[in-house]
Amino acid sequence: MEAASEVVLHGEFGAAGTRAARYALTLTRGELHVQRLSPRPEDDRRLVLPLRHVLECRPLARAAGGGQPREVGGGEGVPEEEEMAAHFALYCYPPRKRKVMGSARGRQRLVKTFRVDSAPSRQENQAVAERWATAIKCLLLGIQLPGEGDGSYLSTAAITASLLPKPRRLLLFVNPRSGRSLAMSYCEKHILPMILEANISYNLICTEYQNHARELIQSIELCEWDGIVIVSGDGLLYEVINGLMERPDWEKAIEMPVGILPAGSGNAVAAAINHNAGYGMAMGEELLVNCTLLLCRGLTSPMDLVSVTTVSGRRHFSFLSVAWGFVADVDIESERYRSVGAARFSVGTLMCLASLRRYRGRLSYLPTAFRAKRLLCRSVTTSADAPPAAPHRPLGRALSETGLWSGAPDSPSPFLACENFSFEGPSLPGEEEEGEGREPHPRPEGESQEAGGDAGCRTPSGESSGLPEDTLLPPLEQPVPPHWETVEGDFVLVLAIYQTHLGADLMAAPFARFSEHCLHLCYVRAGISRRALLRLFLAMEKGTHFSLECPHLFCVPALAFRLEPLSPHGILTVDGEQVEYGPLQAQVHGGMARLITGVPANTNGL
Repeated sequence: MEAASEVVLHGEFGAAGTRAARYALTLTRGELHVQRLSPRPEDDRRLVLPLRHVLECRPLARAAGGGQPREVGGGEGVPEEEEMAAHFALYCYPPRKRKVMGSARGRQRLVKTFRVDSAPSRQENQAVAERWATAIKCLLLGIQLPGEGDGSYLSTAAITASLLPKPRRLLLFVNPRSGRSLAMSYCEKHILPMILEANISYNLICTEYQNHARELIQSIELCEWDGIVIVSGDGLLYEVINGLMERPDWEKAIEMPVGILPAGSGNAVAAAINHNAGYGMAMGEELLVNCTLLLCRGLTSPMDLVSVTTVSGRRHFSFLSVAWGFVADVDIESERYRSVGAARFSVGTLMCLASLRRYRGRLSYLPTAFRAKRLLCRSVTTSADAPPAAPHRPLGRALSETGLWSGAPDSPSPFLACENFSFEGPSLPGEEEEGEGREPHPRPEGESQEAGGDAGCRTPSGESSGLPEDTLLPPLEQPVPPHWETVEGDFVLVLAIYQTHLGADLMAAPFARFSEHCLHLCYVRAGISRRALLRLFLAMEKGTHFSLECPHLFCVPALAFRLEPLSPHGILTVDGEQVEYGPLQAQVHGGMARLITGVPANTNGL
């Protein structure tokens, strides 16, 4: 049992549907302890329910005509003999007890309803039920309770519904063709029921072609939404991030909380969110339910973006990785096996191992020991340099327009805000220190597609786009500064990664964090055997590949890098998207985006 100072609420309640069972409930900041008192008081077993498994808690009320407890505001009433009682219910998704290979196999939905009947009047019992529901909701959402954190006494009487924010409204983008084309099935079976259960309203749009979400994001009124959620693979998130950065109000737009629910092939960011919450490795529907549970909690974390400039001058804002060589080859060449879902990467890996290639190139980077004394997250240009605002256009086909959405839209409310982050790192030498791929879509007739399937953000020569400046990078046609490190030779792969996972079952950088103002530059030199390379990827499932001490594997933290392929042919990808082949360079911009992770920033789980 938690220490007394950790206890938030304690009480004795009945169980809905039976008058015999009685329970003692103790709520701490991380758990709900349930002790059965009757009819078997000698049974000392306790149910300990971690709050990280709780989706929602609501007070229930009665309605005329009798029946079961209902949610406040609608439904059926309680039996006459319980006229004075009130109820509250917990909607929980604990892991199933049956385990496979040492990890929990999915989650089960449980609803626990308790009867509040100790007071002589219904109003007093209802106040107790609302107090318990509010306290649990505050703990789930990271809202400070009255008296908490300031050394004063925790005032239970001040725990009222006024502490809670208004219900959120989310905009969902769903790619119905992502992965194995199961996105809409996942929505109907898991996502939408859980979102509605968590009292979140939403509007859902099915993307119809490549870059559809990117186009819509540039014209929607962001103030109408509390978050944007992607139901797809990492490719659709790439569209949304770059669409936000292409808006004239990009500085404000990029702070819009963005979430992702895995329905694609790679699902790297979803796996990173799952790992950050302290959950074990999961795939498929288990990963989906975990991420939906975290999404409903709504807490956000800052997330680094990396500005990538290719040989033509296009800029891409990346949240996952830049790859050249083996990883990029597997990603792009396995597209032909997309129908098998995540297994396409296993097939692609074996195919590329059979014909292991080496690439000659030059890799230069700025190690984290040389941090620039500048703010990396904001541009110095004025708003007058920004392009004119795009006209507002309708959102297109939405779930509410097809009759599938039953929830009434709530008025816009502020999302759980995350403080603004800026970064000032150590100085340059001589100065003093201070302080997966996009899912396939047919394009409408007449629309052209840029090379690599990406329009990019082009900045004409001598003209400012108003976007954040890459203050650490020289022009691509000029040599890198002398204090940069340079490695030249034959490579099997080069991977710049800034998330823990490269796929749902590939923990490529277990030490990575969503916002640490650096990227991890991993590369494998030529000379490694096929067997050794396979061992690395097999160990990557648990993130233990660095412990193999492979002499061909290197990983360094960096603030910026330049990659110059010297081989005439090859594949380059940014977040799994193929881009034009040739020299490119990139710089990290710390904490620019906001990612819905469901746990407080810089923590691991509840």
